[in-house]
Amino acid sequence: MTDIVRETNSRDADQTRAADAHRRIEAHRRCLPLTARPRGRSLASSIVASRRHSSDRCAVTNVFDVGDAFGLMRQIEVGDGDVPAIFVAPIAELAFDRRHPIARAIADYRRRHAQAHVADRA
Repeated sequence: MTDIVRETNSRDADQTRAADAHRRIEAHRRCLPLTARPRGRSLASSIVASRRHSSDRCAVTNVFDVGDAFGLMRQIEVGDGDVPAIFVAPIAELAFDRRHPIARAIADYRRRHAQAHVADRA
């Protein structure tokens, strides 16, 4: 009996997470393209390694959900030319202007996502 309850609770949690992710994706897509800059070393290193672009500014051009492991990911384009460098990065590796209307929602998402991973490990 407890297995059935656990399975039901897990399914409900998955549906809730999926609905929440869909709502966040739609809110973020309304703000695209969104200017950001690399926050983490790995993304900044990747941009420098591409050697085509020296700019630390990037434009977020798409948002999608990859599940619990990484959460919401961003597609970013670096460079203003005809062929920009395209990267995919988790939201944790991007910094956004705090004055932008979506900035608070992004900060709340980061905080919740980090707390969920800490709770899953405990």
